Parts: sequence; C-alpha cells; structure tokens
Amino acid sequence: MGRYKVMKAAVLHDFDCPLEITEVEDPRLEGPQDVIVKIAGAGICGSDIHLIEGMFKDGLGTPRFPYVMGHENVGFVHAVGKGVTTIKVGDPVLAHPHITCGLCLACRRGNETFCETLVFPGIDGVRFGGFAEYFRTNERALVKLPSGSDPKSLVSLTDAGLTAYHAVRNALGALPPDGAAVIIGLGGVGFFALQILKLFSPVHTIAVDVAESKLLAAKQAGADVAIETGPDIVSRVIESNGGKGVDLVFDCVGIDPVPEQALAMLARGGHYSIIGADKGQVCCGTIAMTVQELSITGNLVGTIGELSQLAQLTVRRQLKLKQTYYPLDDVNIALDDLRNKKVEGRAILVP
Repeated sequence: MGRYKVMKAAVLHDFDCPLEITEVEDPRLEGPQDVIVKIAGAGICGSDIHLIEGMFKDGLGTPRFPYVMGHENVGFVHAVGKGVTTIKVGDPVLAHPHITCGLCLACRRGNETFCETLVFPGIDGVRFGGFAEYFRTNERALVKLPSGSDPKSLVSLTDAGLTAYHAVRNALGALPPDGAAVIIGLGGVGFFALQILKLFSPVHTIAVDVAESKLLAAKQAGADVAIETGPDIVSRVIESNGGKGVDLVFDCVGIDPVPEQALAMLARGGHYSIIGADKGQVCCGTIAMTVQELSITGNLVGTIGELSQLAQLTVRRQLKLKQTYYPLDDVNIALDDLRNKKVEGRAILVP
C-alpha cells in the first residue's frame, strides 16, 4: 500500500507561539497492534490552549518540540499492524484519546485512564497527535462505526462528549430523581453534560453561562432553568431551586471563582463534579466538608466502553452535536476563536 513519506501537520515549535503548517514525517506501523488512521477531523480542546501556554509542564512534562497536538481524532483506517483482527483498512473509526495496554490491573478493571503504560497522543508532549493528515494509535483505542458513517460529524464525542458521559455516570449515584443539578459552562463539554443528564435522570436542571446564546441553546436542549452568571449567581441558583441548595454541580469551566461558587450552591450531602481543568483552586474547610457531607470528584476522559456507548446514543440520534469546522490551515484562527469564546460547540480541524 502506498503511503506518504511526509504529511502536512500543524506544528508547535515553542510555548506561546502560533502553530506552523509544515510537513513532518508521516507515522509508521511500529507494532503488531498499531493502526494508522487517515484523519477526517480533529477536535480543538481548551487543554490544547493550556499546552501551548505551558500549563502542563509539571504534570505531563515539557513537550519535545517540534510537537503535533490533537487528542480528539476520528477518520478512516489507513494501515494496520500484523496482529490487528477487529478492523480493516477503510473502516470509519473514533479514536479514544488514550493508548492503553489492556493487560495491567487498571485496564482489566475497565479503567484505562489509569493504565500503567498509558500514552496520551497530542497532549503528553511525546507522541504526535491528530492535527495532521495521519495519526498512529492502536487497535484497542478504536471504536468502529457502522459502514458508511461520517466520522467527521462525531469528532466531539471522543473527548468532550466522552468526558461529560463519564462524569454524569460517576455522579448519578449521588443524585436523587427528585433532586436538582447545575451545569456551569455550556461549551462543548457542558452541552453534552446537560443532554446526557436529561437522558438518564428526571432531575431538575439549571444551566449557567455568561453567553445568552448558550443559555438559549441549553433551554432548547431541555434545561429547566437558564441563568446568566454574575456575582450573585449562588443566591440566584438557590432561589431558582425553591430556596434550597442543589444536589449536584457540574463545573465545566474550572476557573475561579467557580469552585467556591459551586460548593456554596450545594445542599447538605451535595456533590461537586469537576470536568473543566484550568487554573481554579478548590478550597473548602474540613469542618464544612464533614458537617455538610459534601463530596468532590474529578473526571478525566472516560473508558473505551463508554465511548462505544456514547457513539451508539449518537447514531440513534439521542444526542445533538454542535461542531464548527476549520481547515487545518486555519488552526490558529480556530485557537483564537476558542480563546475568545466565539466557537459554536466544538472546533474541528479538517485536513
């Protein structure tokens, strides 16, 4: 099978620099379970901006520049290793953001996020991601779509949707059917969280955002109440819930003062679920935590099984996706639009 020796990619050469469209060596099969995917679409995430700004240096390490980002990837199988048996060239696929072994104890428990040999292409600073024409992953990370599917239309499932799905499933046990939940931040992740929550629970939902257009979209997606954020957001949320604290808050923003506000909204026994990872700090006294029996959970992506389930929900048209498409050449425009909150839903790069 003929393959390119070089491919076009959006390359990061240093922190706080624009990405450069240039040619890099294309990925090659290196192991029996390796798969090369021809990219149909790659999502842009707030985490990509954090990587560019150097926020992940302590957690993930300094990238080996030049580096190709992109951890939300879909496309068509282009080449497979000798040991690949479940997919074939030409199949439409979604790529889970993580490359995992399937053999360690965490993987055997179905929690790939904690795989002992986890690789996180496009964001770990080592393995190249999908802001390019081709991308290397492994067989285990791929979810095969029905024949004839357009994977580009489903890019936002691979991280934004998956993380929201994982967070909602984690929180359902703490949410009584007659309870109330708040979703703060109705971007790509928050819009998914609202829809998925409405699928699984009759709970009263309160959407909070700074943008009127996103609040309107939230109402159209089933939110019972939509409130524009502001200094008095805690009192307005409680007022909208009949003067009572809420049972659950999904924080899809992760910046201050949202963590403090989220904890203040909670009723006794309430749960604060953190989805948005940014510069916010969670500070709550131990007395308040114990007396009120509050709980806090972080959420990182989700499992491969959850991605498969989410794909099924979407194929059955039970979820609406909002995606804004940009040519790969316009990657810096897309990043600026994301920084300036101009993106409708998820920003998707198309090679």
